[in-house]
Amino acid sequence: MGNSSKRFGARYGNRIRKNVDEAEKEDEDYERIAAGIWKHRETGEIVAGGAYTPDTGAKQMMKKALNTEVEAEELEEAKEELGEN
Repeated sequence: MGNSSKRFGARYGNRIRKNVDEAEKEDEDYERIAAGIWKHRETGEIVAGGAYTPDTGAKQMMKKALNTEVEAEELEEAKEELGEN
């Protein structure tokens, strides 16, 4: 555990303290204001993110889901073309 969570002592459990340490370690782009609220260091823009990290990975999951849908549509089109010929 880092120095950040030592203020909690033995309270809250080991995993929570590790998450707090990870969230509060120096990030080059964002500063954690509160759980899920992040402030960009250069622009001052405040954004919503994960409780312990600024990026929740939702963007990557959405891209993957959309790509899967496109691939499924392409497969259906290919099946139709093969069936017609």
